[in-house]
Amino acid sequence: MPQLPHELEFVVGVPFSGTTEQRDGFDVYLPAGAGGPLPAVVVVPGPAPAAYPFRPRQWPVYQGYSRLVAERGVVGVVVDQPYHGVADAAAQAAELARVVAAVRALDEVDAERVAVWAFSGGALLVGRWLGESPEWLRCLALSYPLVDPADEVRLGRPLVVTRVGRELPERQVTVDGLLERAKGVRAAVQVVDVPDGQHAFDVLDHTEQSRAAVVEAVDLVLAYLKA
Repeated sequence: MPQLPHELEFVVGVPFSGTTEQRDGFDVYLPAGAGGPLPAVVVVPGPAPAAYPFRPRQWPVYQGYSRLVAERGVVGVVVDQPYHGVADAAAQAAELARVVAAVRALDEVDAERVAVWAFSGGALLVGRWLGESPEWLRCLALSYPLVDPADEVRLGRPLVVTRVGRELPERQVTVDGLLERAKGVRAAVQVVDVPDGQHAFDVLDHTEQSRAAVVEAVDLVLAYLKA
């Protein structure tokens, strides 16, 4: 297999003392000595070209977030779907719902304490959880998201948004619109700003600002899960 390119590296070095298990459509990162059931963070990658030689479950950035939460006593999950572009979003949104249900059914997971964390175009798959807020969904997190302006936002689960200062203007306007809609319904929103960050800052910008933003976002998500 070819070597992973440098640009997929995660900005935070994460020594991992737990175990990893591969399931149908997702990988599970379990804390060392996990007794369970434990809260879980489900990481939803953005699309990757079909010809790309690496599956999302192999990308260090998604592994990194899952290892980071597992080291903090929470089950990490990396979704591994055949999501190749925006045209696939509707079908893959339905598949994501199936995967999340399978994660919640795991013996190691507390089905009533789950966070879904979408990155980039992965945010196009989670619109249902902006409009519907089941009790088990303790937090919905979005990092440098691609937002569907038609997504409805209702008062419900907390929303954690990591916003980068060097985003493309046409993307940033949709993120700003999402935050305005959330403000309009008084949704609980926490924004982590990365002023010098670009899209995918957590793999491209190896800076203290990037590392601090990742840790801050993780802290916020885990606080909702452990409340």
